[in-house]
Amino acid sequence: MRPRGNEFGVFPKKIRGSYIFYFWVYEKNGKRRFRSTGKKTIDEAVKFCRTLQIKGQLYNSISLSFDSYTRDFFDYEKCPYIQHRISRGHTYSRSWAKRQQRLLEVVIRPFFSRRSIDSISFQDIDAFIMSLKDQNFSNKKKNHIITTLKNIFNYAEMTGVIQTNPCRGLKPFKINSPEKGILTREELQKLFSEENRDRVWPEKIHFAINYIVAHTGLRLGEVLALRAQDISNDRLIITHSYNPDDGLKSTKNGKKRIIPLRRNLKDLFTDLCDGKQLDEFLFSSNNGLKPICHKLVYKRFWNALDKIGINKEERERRNFSFHSYRHGFNTLLLENGIPPETVRLILGHSGSSMTARYSHIQLPDILPLQDNSTTQNDNGVDHTYVPAYIKQLIDKGLLLSDGKTVAKSLNKVALEMQELNVQPTQKIIKKSFLKKNGKEYSDKACKEAVCFANSK
Repeated sequence: MRPRGNEFGVFPKKIRGSYIFYFWVYEKNGKRRFRSTGKKTIDEAVKFCRTLQIKGQLYNSISLSFDSYTRDFFDYEKCPYIQHRISRGHTYSRSWAKRQQRLLEVVIRPFFSRRSIDSISFQDIDAFIMSLKDQNFSNKKKNHIITTLKNIFNYAEMTGVIQTNPCRGLKPFKINSPEKGILTREELQKLFSEENRDRVWPEKIHFAINYIVAHTGLRLGEVLALRAQDISNDRLIITHSYNPDDGLKSTKNGKKRIIPLRRNLKDLFTDLCDGKQLDEFLFSSNNGLKPICHKLVYKRFWNALDKIGINKEERERRNFSFHSYRHGFNTLLLENGIPPETVRLILGHSGSSMTARYSHIQLPDILPLQDNSTTQNDNGVDHTYVPAYIKQLIDKGLLLSDGKTVAKSLNKVALEMQELNVQPTQKIIKKSFLKKNGKEYSDKACKEAVCFANSK
């Protein structure tokens, strides 16, 4: 077949809502190749091809190498992809960009650096992903690498640098994450008791950080971001998070939330704010100008666990981390009958149903529905919480005045809980209610009560 290097044709291709013109051309071996002109009108595309034709570069124009295209791809200030995301209202943290840049430089670029970006195929990407097995990467890290590749090639396709996206159809690896371990009530009491405080927490600042997280479920970044201006009377206003790369930024879901403070937390925050300016960080080692290092917080947390008898082997066995506080607080709220929607609001979780139903509601608007009665032991740890629905069940004659003994049917108790917007579970029912003879209900009876309520 004779070479047809002076022949070309242009055609539009719709990519993510906008059209980019491509051209086809025959290379010297007679094979037809497709490339992008990067132009949005046919006149500009034809002019682009005519210019290449005059220069003799129509069929042998040099394609961008993967190395040159990705050199500054995740540089926060230079990357057009990141700026494209931000300009459309999406968030993109500097810490995540930094992480992707490192994956690109250390793992991805060495494999593809000599290839032209438009010559990389799905099979090439798949071969690269399979090669990661030899490097003992976890499935979670492999998925981060896949996400990084998709960001690069999706943007290249969107801007007309490539015609075919080799990452299209690439699936992530399945992740079987072990359940996060949580501290028991007894372990929390050892950790925060007055008699152990000086031994477990030699530095007051680290006692305060850990105590606050254990009793509010805040993320570490949200605690480090706290300033004196975020405490108003008996309420904690969560509007920011902090990390060393991004500095002060919005919360994970971008929303403000308000957490009422019980007496012990209110007293602690009053002490922390004493003598501080409104814009000073509460947990700082340089006079409130910058929060303390998160790595130091982790180190003091591990040291404290060691001192109450939870060593490294036990932590690994039970899958503990600093985030276990948040999981534990979440579990405590659910076990005490707080509706799941309210729990998500307290902890600042995102969810389509919660966002649709509670997007304009703050916790203080819901709190009056809850009964805040608690008892405390001498070390200030709350370990009794009486949900508001218990009183309502007593008033309806379903429970005796002790708030535990079922006066009528356990099925009716479970059904009434559901009507009070409290999701009954087998664990909650077994823990909360007793028969008239003072004995616990069987697992079977609790399960049947839940099934009865859910069937109505």
